[in-house]
Amino acid sequence: MFKKNWYLFTPLLLVAIPVIIYGYYTVSVGYAPKDAMNATKYFLVSGTRYAMDYNELNFNRLQSGMDGRQVYQTMGKQPSERHDNDTRWIYSLPKPGSQAYHERVIIMERDKQNVPRVKELVRRFHVPGE
Repeated sequence: MFKKNWYLFTPLLLVAIPVIIYGYYTVSVGYAPKDAMNATKYFLVSGTRYAMDYNELNFNRLQSGMDGRQVYQTMGKQPSERHDNDTRWIYSLPKPGSQAYHERVIIMERDKQNVPRVKELVRRFHVPGE
């Protein structure tokens, strides 16, 4: 039966592929449902340019309260860009011509000794207009 009617499984595959991609973004990357849905929706048209030698595992090791030196030691490299008086360390940007991308940003805040510390980690799928 399978050899003769293999084409009957085509609709199942058309549904299964987006479900697998959505599951990957939810489980492996750790996206919230909305971000996972957007990442699945823009799967073939998104483009992300990461900082040199960026490693997602190193980004996952970062925690709130770490100082700037610990961030450098963990990440191994400096961010692509720094904004807002050195409080936004950007590790990913959209590729030219692309607006949807995987956003990786570290929000820093200076403590009483003027040492930059991690306040928040931004790990989301950036969609234009949201």
